[in-house]
Amino acid sequence: MSKIRRRTLLARSVASAAAFALPAVLGLEGCARGKVPAATAAEPPLTHYRMPYGSVALQPGPALTRAYDELGLLVALQGIVNRDKPRLYLLGVTGEGGIDVDTFWWARMGELGWSVAKQKPYVASGMRDVLGRLGHRTRGLVVWDPLVPATANVAATLAGVLDLLPVAYRPGPGKSAPAWEQVANAGSTSLYSELVAAGWGAAVSLVNPDGSSLFTGRGTIPGTKLPSSGSAKNDAYLWAKVHYLDTGRCSTEDMGYYIDAWWLEHPGAGGDFWNNTLVNLDYYVARGAFIFDLDPWDNEAPVDDPGQKPGTDAATLKALFVSAYRRTGGKHMIDVGGFPPWAFKYTNFGSAGGHNGGVATEWRYAQTLSGYNAFMEADALGYSAIANASFTAHFPLKERYPQPAPPDAAALKAQGLLAADGGVVPARYFAFYVGDFDSPAWLYQTLPTLWTDAARGKVPLSWAFDPNLAKRAAPAMVWTRATASSEDTFVAGDSGAGYLNPSGLEVPRASGLPSGMGVWAAHCQRFYRQWDIRVTGFVIEGNDPAMGADGLKAYSTFSPGGTVGQKLPTQALIDGMPVLAMTSDIGGSAAQATAAVQNLFLPVSGAQFAVARAVLQRPSWYRQVAQALTQPSGGTPIRVLDLVTLMALLAQ
Repeated sequence: MSKIRRRTLLARSVASAAAFALPAVLGLEGCARGKVPAATAAEPPLTHYRMPYGSVALQPGPALTRAYDELGLLVALQGIVNRDKPRLYLLGVTGEGGIDVDTFWWARMGELGWSVAKQKPYVASGMRDVLGRLGHRTRGLVVWDPLVPATANVAATLAGVLDLLPVAYRPGPGKSAPAWEQVANAGSTSLYSELVAAGWGAAVSLVNPDGSSLFTGRGTIPGTKLPSSGSAKNDAYLWAKVHYLDTGRCSTEDMGYYIDAWWLEHPGAGGDFWNNTLVNLDYYVARGAFIFDLDPWDNEAPVDDPGQKPGTDAATLKALFVSAYRRTGGKHMIDVGGFPPWAFKYTNFGSAGGHNGGVATEWRYAQTLSGYNAFMEADALGYSAIANASFTAHFPLKERYPQPAPPDAAALKAQGLLAADGGVVPARYFAFYVGDFDSPAWLYQTLPTLWTDAARGKVPLSWAFDPNLAKRAAPAMVWTRATASSEDTFVAGDSGAGYLNPSGLEVPRASGLPSGMGVWAAHCQRFYRQWDIRVTGFVIEGNDPAMGADGLKAYSTFSPGGTVGQKLPTQALIDGMPVLAMTSDIGGSAAQATAAVQNLFLPVSGAQFAVARAVLQRPSWYRQVAQALTQPSGGTPIRVLDLVTLMALLAQ
């Protein structure tokens, strides 16, 4: 049923919803508290719960709606109870090859010696059991409006700030329920109704007391003096901005960009239940982060809000970043998890309804956030889900994870790369950039198959793990370091300790803000130092120009072993840092990749250097390509090195 039809039915049945009267929307009244039932059983030190939602059919209807509502409440509870201590671990997300990734990482954490992962957990029998044992740590409910899907994200934001559990206002079937709810929940009891019956009460409602929509896109935004944006979606975010972001009640270090409840309208577009990314939100709830879902384009009205003035979403997005930047005082970077939901909205893919391509949309978003000292952790489709980050955030990390020292001149001579006179031996030198790992979700879902491939350790591979991924995927970062072979080298990926356009930090900036390059350099230095990173494997600039002198100088302070980039000089040495242009992506069959690499080199003598990026390929694939390059059936052999060694040789 369309949103327009549902809204009409709701308007006709407002009077019958009076039995479900709700508290007034919260303004600035401090810490809200609703009714929380007493615990029904003792709280265990550690609880496991296997989520039963992954097999639900991706068809709009009661089953999917119920699964969505339960999962949204569950991950908010997880974020709240795990904020100060790891208490609740969820299982059920499937990754590459159908692997049960939550079970996989639980085993790895135990192998790495974490005492928490060696405990015997209590295994909860259902969500009611989880709530009965842990719900007492919350302060009640925040009720969101299914007719304004953005309020699901606003409710998740309030869940983190106020320790509330989000639930959709679905009174359930019966004479007192709005007509559209009777259709949506035919033959079932809604989660909202069950919670109310169990004694839960709302501290905050994003729905009017009579059940009608609070945010309408008309008049004045409720609870503020702001004129409406003309969009209920944007009014909801602007209301939350005024009361929680502008006032500093939300985190100034983390934000989340995840699809809102509009996912329920077109769930099949993502191809997997977990790509609703609800499981990602536990970390952001724990951090008290502002969570949003907005179109970065200013030349269109998005498919989920076609009646808005084109560019309203983009204006709100910039307003959020302006507010967050002001709260930081420009003194630290802002880490934004998530990615444009390109299969669902904001692009011209399938039924997403936009006018722009997927890559163009990614680059537009990157350009926007770079202007405000923000970077993304790009949880993109189709590996967009990562569970339990609020739990693994407590995984103990060392101050430093050293790598082998980069080769000096003596080591390069020993490898036959430098001649006795110190000159580089004429040859064709190549390194694989092993990507794309600018997202903890991609790391979490794909490493169980990629890292365990039998060919790993038999070919030089430069794994481009952005070091900031340790915030949400610490076990993966530590496990790969603990089990790395001599052929595994670690470099930073896009575009350092986070994905942004570095030139977007340089003045003059479209945002009008002062340079953010110094803040970015300090941010990267922290993570590069901990993970002993010396080389940045790929700097993306998207629609922004190439970095200028200030940016290159800043990179030389934290990436002295070298930087490879989309728009960097073909070959250079800048402040002692070797620089190389990334000239190609490779993929397809091993034969196709081999031919593409061979085409990177000119038919001339002397030393030549090249690096190419591949995405989510297995070590066995890289080994086939490397063998074909080093032992070609015809043509000139190419020597395959790790990227750290290649850049050290280039520096010579």
